[in-house]
Amino acid sequence: MLVGAAFAVLLIAISDLRTSGRLVARSRSTNAAADRLEELVIDLETGVRGYVIARQERFLKPWKAARAAFPTRAKTLERLAEEPGQKQRVRSIDRDVAAYINEYSVPLVEAVRRNSPAARSIATTEEGRQRIDALRTEFDRFKSTERDLLSSRQRRDDRNAGRAVAGATVGLAGSIVLILGFGGYLVRAIVWPLRRASRLSRQIAAGSLGTRMQEGSVGEIGALERSFNTMAASLEHDREERRRLTDEQAGLRRVATLVAQGGPPDQMFSAVTREVGLLSGADLARMERYEADGTVIGVAQWSKHDEQLAVGRRFSLEGVSIAAQVVETRGPVRVDSFAEAAGQIADEARQLGIRSSVGCPIVVEGQLWGVIAASSRTDVPFPAETESQMAEFTELVATAIANAESQAELRASRARIVAASDLTRRRIERDLHDGVQQRLVSLALGLRAATSEMPSGLDEVEKELTNVASGLGGVLDDLREVSRGIHPAILGQGGIGPALRTLAQRSKIPVELDVRVEGRLPEPVEVAAYYVVSEALTNAAKHARASNVSVAVEVHGSVLRVVVRDDGDGGADPNRGSGLLGLKDRAEAIGGRISVVSPHGAGTTLTAELPLDDETG
Repeated sequence: MLVGAAFAVLLIAISDLRTSGRLVARSRSTNAAADRLEELVIDLETGVRGYVIARQERFLKPWKAARAAFPTRAKTLERLAEEPGQKQRVRSIDRDVAAYINEYSVPLVEAVRRNSPAARSIATTEEGRQRIDALRTEFDRFKSTERDLLSSRQRRDDRNAGRAVAGATVGLAGSIVLILGFGGYLVRAIVWPLRRASRLSRQIAAGSLGTRMQEGSVGEIGALERSFNTMAASLEHDREERRRLTDEQAGLRRVATLVAQGGPPDQMFSAVTREVGLLSGADLARMERYEADGTVIGVAQWSKHDEQLAVGRRFSLEGVSIAAQVVETRGPVRVDSFAEAAGQIADEARQLGIRSSVGCPIVVEGQLWGVIAASSRTDVPFPAETESQMAEFTELVATAIANAESQAELRASRARIVAASDLTRRRIERDLHDGVQQRLVSLALGLRAATSEMPSGLDEVEKELTNVASGLGGVLDDLREVSRGIHPAILGQGGIGPALRTLAQRSKIPVELDVRVEGRLPEPVEVAAYYVVSEALTNAAKHARASNVSVAVEVHGSVLRVVVRDDGDGGADPNRGSGLLGLKDRAEAIGGRISVVSPHGAGTTLTAELPLDDETG
């Protein structure tokens, strides 16, 4: 009777274990479905972000595929979720994703196609990030609840194990021989594995996804052990995959931010090289640029160790290398060994202990610009998806390079326009001085000579000639003032110091001048500084009703800093009036910048910073 009762208890416990096993499998399926659904959300974000940055339709492929697959996978997740609250959360996620697609993603894609400036605004990017963060929070809550359900089922397993132990103990009390043998079997075959499963389940729930059960049991317990290990392996793989995707998206986001900000190319090159090296699990990485002489030069490198790849050195493309193979294939390539390879790059690889490399071309506006390569010092091959990861970064690099070249061409064009304008001003000023002014001076001298030789008795004629000579002198003075406004001759003769002192002497209001410049500066810088001070003095006299102006000019490192302050009415708007806008264009054409601070009633401060490097020449 007691043995029968014990068997009954054991059968009930085993039945509960079967049910628990099915529930565990269902929880695993539910978590896997949630992960796949979350990956679709990541694809939605990645696709639309890539399209906004690069404006290429092929970036919308993952976005379109995710839109098509999402409804089916959402229904699958809702079907797998057992708890009503979980089903409701799945429906909420479905609605929020639909809202993200219809209210944000689709309008943003349409805005990019229309080339709307709002498509790249900070507000638009922030809205998308907030929506995706909210969706990830909902996914985290859903999966957290599933883990809690799994823990609850594990506790039921513990209680079932306890009932099994109790049944075995009662059976042992009724029949010592039978129960001892059978009880030993139960303990070894069921109780210990169940306790192990319970303990290891708690470890998994705590985040130790590398935990595994020792397999060896038969029947249901063996199936439970195998299911447990399969579930743990799946959860660990999903976590690593999510971590990889998160790291990749974070890297892309950092590089995309640098591209959008238009930072220095060297900074962007270094950032991309580092991200590629980290994401690919490489030991070293380098970005290389193809030169016109058929060589390749390193422009940025990253290393996990102290040893570094060469940067700034030219390499021949002869022999075995990623750069040479990319020239031939125009696509991603791999080099599995440099052991017997010839060539300068292969020699460098052997010196650094590099075993294998993988690389991807950088194509700018249809032309092969360079290559980025990741290298390993171990025999472990790079993952199959390495090339696709690198391609996403090289496309951002290509966009940044194209933007930088366009900006450089624009700056050069503006500089040429300013230089041509200054040359024209100098020519007009010279023509006025050597031509019209000299003729007016000759006429004035002739009138004075004629007046002095007039015979007596012609007082009225003499008076009229004197008035004409006086008027001619006034015209000559006006012409000299116009000539100085077109281009100050003293600037070319004496430099910025004498030119500014002349401006201060002609100013209608007192000027405190402090010029700390030794020698001559590049001509475009002197001309720009002169017109900055001239325009500021004119504005202070005509519009600001100032009583005093201070001018400070000083060289700081490789920059000429010009500061003009007045005590006038303030309220100047740098975006209104052609004078300040013209100064801004002139300064930016040589790589400088101008800022205006003009609060109402507190005067105006105009600051110009003009670079003294070769770009100003």
